[in-house]
Formats: sequence, structure tokens, C-alpha cells
Amino acid sequence: MKFTKLPAAILSASLIMIACDSEQTQQTAAVDPYPNDPAIAQNAPDQNEYWAKDNLDLQRVGNLLERSNSPEEFEAYLNEDDGLNNLDLNGDGYVDYLSVDEYQDRGPNERGLSIFSRFGPDLIQEVANVVFYRDDQNSRGARILLSGNEQIYGDNNYYETNWADRSIGLITTLFGNRDENYRSPYYYDNYPDGYDTYQVVEIPVYRTRVERLYSAPVLVYTTSPTFLTKVKIKSPHNGKWMNKVHAKLAKPTKEQEEFKKNNPNRPERANDDKGAKPGKRDDDPGREKPSKDDRRAEPEKGSPANPGKPDKAEKPNGKPDKGDKGDKGDKGKGKP
Repeated sequence: MKFTKLPAAILSASLIMIACDSEQTQQTAAVDPYPNDPAIAQNAPDQNEYWAKDNLDLQRVGNLLERSNSPEEFEAYLNEDDGLNNLDLNGDGYVDYLSVDEYQDRGPNERGLSIFSRFGPDLIQEVANVVFYRDDQNSRGARILLSGNEQIYGDNNYYETNWADRSIGLITTLFGNRDENYRSPYYYDNYPDGYDTYQVVEIPVYRTRVERLYSAPVLVYTTSPTFLTKVKIKSPHNGKWMNKVHAKLAKPTKEQEEFKKNNPNRPERANDDKGAKPGKRDDDPGREKPSKDDRRAEPEKGSPANPGKPDKAEKPNGKPDKGDKGDKGDKGKGKP
């Protein structure tokens, strides 16, 4: 009888041990921080991903519009180092230069500015647009609508405010009687005098910086702009985009998505020294260096195409502003 009971006791003890091991395994699997499921791993957020939309705060771009007296000055503010621009589309580790072109298309009550990056003669990525609209042609100011490019910021990304009763220098200039519209002569590796390239910073550093500079944004986010349907004018760079963008985009084109898939890692920096010109690199497939023939000749100072530098303004932190460095190129003729 003892011989027949021994296996039962052993079996019972074995079953208990197996049950304990199974329970311990289940608890370990429940808290395993490194799941092997490819679907779970694929959906996990990549903390090191560089999103373009997080590196140019559109809402605070409105503060630069409020300070500017001309499109040239607005462009200079956009490209201040340690400012609002931390955008790096070509992935070289340096902040892209942002150009500004005034809409040649205009109406009696409408004016517009296009913000874009240009890396070569035919390599333009539009970033955002600003439309100025007057309900009354005799208004001192205008309504403002700033819209982000859908590839970078996604659909329905608008910011607006009503400055119809305010005298803003930039608005006065845009609606004034002028024979020429401003077209930026600057682009990748062809910068204004005194402009130095500077390195991209991490998102937490960038957010802290812009919130310190402009703690009270003057534009309000909206998905339903009040006067969007009234706007009839179009940007001169409407529909222009680059295939080879190394940054993560909110709504990429098929070509942009394919390029990012085939080039998941951002290219290594050519030089980590601040101020080094990234244009000296020739190994980045994401950009094409413009030829010298494509650059516009610099007009003589004092000519209509180069009126000189505007007066310097003060930054919120008390440092003098660079201002515009002078126009090196011809400005495009627009409609009167």
C-alpha cells in the first residue's frame, strides 16, 4: 500500500510546483518591458524620431508678424539663431533657412506670404502660408490666417486673429502702394550677410526656449477659420514639395513616405562645430546644391532691389536683432 501511495504524493507535489511555475511565468510575461510581438514593437513610439511639425511653432510665428514692418524683416526674424526656427528637413543637423515670398496673386482685400525652404533651383518645400484679409478696404489692419503645410502639420492646422483695427507695420506695407513684391533671394548655401548656420536642439530645449521668448502667443488655433472661404488668392509655391525629406511628416506624399522608409536614419552631420556651413557636404541625397549660375547677382547698395538694412529691433531678452541684411536679388514683379 505504501508503494502505491508514493507516486501519488510525488505527482501531487509535482503538480503544485508546475502550477507555481506557470503562475510565476504569467506574472513575468505581464510586466515584461521588452515584448517580442512585432505588432507591439511597431506601434511603440520612437522617442528619437524627429517630427518636423514640432520644430517650428506656428502659433508663435504670429508674434513675429506683429513685430515686423516688412516681409524682409519678417524673414530675418524667422531665421534668428536661438529663435522660433528649429526645422531640419534635409537631416544634416543644422536648422534650415526659411525664405519668405510675397504672393504675386492678390485681391483688393487680400495679401499673402509664403514661408518655405529652398535647397536648389527646383527643390522647394512649402512650410506655411499667411493670408491677410480686410473686410473693408479702409481698415487700418487686417484679419490674419496662418496655415501649416498639410504634409508637415497635417490637415486643418490653422491659427488666426483679428487685427482689423490695429496698425501693424507689416500689414501697412503689404497693402501699401508698391510697384514690387518681395521675393527672397536667399536659400540653402546662399545666405544673407552675417547669417551663420546653427545646430538643431532637442525638443525639450526648443519648447523651453520658445515659451520663454513668447509666453503669450497672439494667434489662436482653430479648425474652422472664419474667413477661409473668402480667400481667393494662391501661394506662388502652392503644391511644391520635396521627395527627400529626412524629418518625420504628419501627412507625407507617397514619394516622401517611400523615401523615409528607405532612409530611416538621419544622415550623419558633416561638422559639429556651430556655424559651419552645411552646404559643403555633397553626400546627402536629400538636397541638391544650387549652381552659381542659379544665384541672383547682388545689386548695388541703395538700388531699389537693395534698399539697405532696416533699423534693428530689440528681442524680448534685450539682445539686438539682426534685422534684414539687404536684398541680394531682384524682387519679383507682382500685380498692382
